[in-house]
Amino acid sequence: MASGKFHDKVNLGTGAILTGLLIGLERSFPVVISFVIGWLFATLIFSPDTDVMPKKRSGVLQFFLYPYSILFKHRGLSHMILVGTILRIVYGLIVFSIMLFVLNGMGHISFGASHFFSGVFDFLKAFDYHLIQYKIFVWLFIGMVGADLC
Repeated sequence: MASGKFHDKVNLGTGAILTGLLIGLERSFPVVISFVIGWLFATLIFSPDTDVMPKKRSGVLQFFLYPYSILFKHRGLSHMILVGTILRIVYGLIVFSIMLFVLNGMGHISFGASHFFSGVFDFLKAFDYHLIQYKIFVWLFIGMVGADLC
């Protein structure tokens, strides 16, 4: 695409259309809102182009997204369908666990990164789509992947 602004407009327009279709097909509010949050997050904050412009929209998150821009070069792994989305999710989990580790070390919380990763593993191991938390997880991921496909 020619410009980032045009790409954002296409993504937001496509997301609005797909959200309307999802509302028409799915009656579950948590599913629809999860899709919308995933789509908007992947479009506006943590897109495949995060490696190019970590400062554009990220604000406070810029501190956390800057290492991503160094690790992943533009049009590399970050632009691969599914792989790029999964890498961004894993990167986000790692950054979040580092924040937990630091906050735990400072005594602000009593929850460490190891508990976080074991919790994520237990969550994924017990996967059951019929439970609402897993529907939310799946549709959040679908929204992120969908936005990356645009």
